[in-house]
Amino acid sequence: MADISIDGVSKVFATARKRTVALNETSLAIASNEIICIVGPSGCGKTTLLNLVAGFLEPTAGSISVGPRTVRGPGADRAVVFQSDAVFPWLTVAENVGYGMRMQGLARSERAARTERYLELVGLSDFRGAYPKELSGGMRKRVDLARAYASGPEVLLLDEPFGALDLFTKEAMWLAVDGVVRAEPKTVVFVTHDIEEALFLGDRVVVMTPRPARVHSVIDVPFGTGRDLDLRAGPEFQALRNEIAHTLREVHDDAA
Repeated sequence: MADISIDGVSKVFATARKRTVALNETSLAIASNEIICIVGPSGCGKTTLLNLVAGFLEPTAGSISVGPRTVRGPGADRAVVFQSDAVFPWLTVAENVGYGMRMQGLARSERAARTERYLELVGLSDFRGAYPKELSGGMRKRVDLARAYASGPEVLLLDEPFGALDLFTKEAMWLAVDGVVRAEPKTVVFVTHDIEEALFLGDRVVVMTPRPARVHSVIDVPFGTGRDLDLRAGPEFQALRNEIAHTLREVHDDAA
C-alpha cells in the first residue's frame, strides 16, 4: 500500500524560443488504495502530472513521494497503462501478462500462478494462448491491465486508456477495472476526458484548469463499492456529472 504526496509541483518546458508552464504549483494528497480520477480540458497538465508521478519527468519545482520514497525516476512500485496498446505482438496473452514478472526474476511456478489469477480477474482465461492480433481492442486493454497488475506495483497509473474504445467496450472495461481494483486494492491515478468514467471509477474526482495548469477542485464521489452501469441513471450521479461539467465549462471559459 502506498499514498502519494504531490507538494507544490511545477513543470516548465523551456527552449531557446519558448517557455511553457505545463503544471504550476500543484499540490494533492492521495491516500493508500484510493482511486483518483483526473479530468480537465486539453492543456491543463493531466498527463504531465501523471508522467511526473510515474517518474518519466522531473519536476521543475516541488516534490512527489510514493509512500516514504521521493520519486526520482520510474520504479517497480508504479505501473502505467497508456492509451495506446502496449502488448507485444509476438507473445501470447499469458506471455504478455507474465513478461514483467519474468523481468523481475520470479520463479516460473509463481509467474504461472499469478498469470492465471490476473487472466481470470480480467476475463481472459480462455484466451491465454491467443496472440494480440487475434484480440479485439478491448481485450488487448485487458491484457495491458492484467500485465500491469501482475508486476506487483503499489500504484497503478492510467493515462486515458479507454479513449479509443467504443462506448460498449469502454463500459465493459469500467466493470473490469472496478472488479480488479476492488478484488486487489491499489492506489490508482486515472486520467480521463470522460466525466462519467471518472465518476463510475473514482473515489474522488480532481478537476484541473489550464493557464495556470493546476488543481482547481476535488470532488468526493459517494457511491461506494460494487457499482453497476445503472448507477449513471440515478439523480445523484447526474447531479455530480452536471456539477463537474459546469466547472469544466467555467475553467475553459476563464482560460480562453
